[in-house]
Amino acid sequence: MRLVLPALLSVLCITDLAAAQTMQTNMLERRTARAIRNAGFWCDQVSDAYIDKALSSTGPTIVRVTCDDKTRFEQYKLTMTKDNKIAKIEVWK
Repeated sequence: MRLVLPALLSVLCITDLAAAQTMQTNMLERRTARAIRNAGFWCDQVSDAYIDKALSSTGPTIVRVTCDDKTRFEQYKLTMTKDNKIAKIEVWK
C-alpha cells in the first residue's frame, strides 16, 4: 500500500507532462501552418515536420513540412534563421 500512492502520483505527473508536450507541439504546428498560409501557400494542418540534416549541414537549418488534411497534400521547405524564425518558405517538389 505504501508504494501504490507514489506510483499513482508518478503516473499522474507523467500524464500531465505528456499533455503539456502535446499542447506545445499543437501550438507549434498551428503557428507553422499560419506562417505558410501568410506566405500565400495552402496549409490547413501540419501532419509532419522534420529537420533535413543533409541540407542543413552546409548552412542554415532547413525544415521539411508536410501539410495534409486528408483531401489535399502539400510539402514545403522552410529555411530558418539562427534564432529559429522562418526566413523563407518554398514549395518542396
